Amino acid sequence: MGKFLVIISTFVFLLSGCSGDAKLDEQNVKEPPIGSKAEVAEGDFVYRLVSEKSVYAEGEKVEVYAELEYVGDEPEIKIAHATSPFYFPTKEKTRNFDIRYGMRQPARMTILKKGLPLRERFAPRGGYSPEDPKEYVDFIKAVWESSKKDTLLWGDYQVSGSANFDPLNDSMVSQESLRLNAEIEFLVEKPKNNE
Repeated sequence: MGKFLVIISTFVFLLSGCSGDAKLDEQNVKEPPIGSKAEVAEGDFVYRLVSEKSVYAEGEKVEVYAELEYVGDEPEIKIAHATSPFYFPTKEKTRNFDIRYGMRQPARMTILKKGLPLRERFAPRGGYSPEDPKEYVDFIKAVWESSKKDTLLWGDYQVSGSANFDPLNDSMVSQESLRLNAEIEFLVEKPKNNE
């Protein structure tokens, strides 16, 4: 009887260990490797790049944004930048497509109040040329359509975001040019009926 219990206990132990590994593998497949939140500090500034979730369903609103926060000694500081200080170049890793990120370059000025982050929502823009393959052009057009609804096509998205700006002194002269970089990744799950 004792040997029988030992054999049964061992079998149950091994079986439960195998099912635990299966759950772990399932989690690894569903979680992006880089992470969905990143923060970088340099001097008097903190840059954050955030996806509210690491996994979205296709058709679900994608909540990704960048923040720039002034944490220096003054109550506020002026910065100069292009149309926006935030850039969101993105790669869709499943298809191995880059979603290019262009921006107009007029000189703009923004006042950052200490402790009050400037926030901008991620909206993939992308572009293509006549020389690009049809698959890429179709993908970018689909990204444009889905971004109108704040959604994305299924895939594994890696955002290599940055904040590019020049802090200005009291005479409105640039003290230095700063570029704070961060990377995040998030997944948009493929619908079950497309598998």
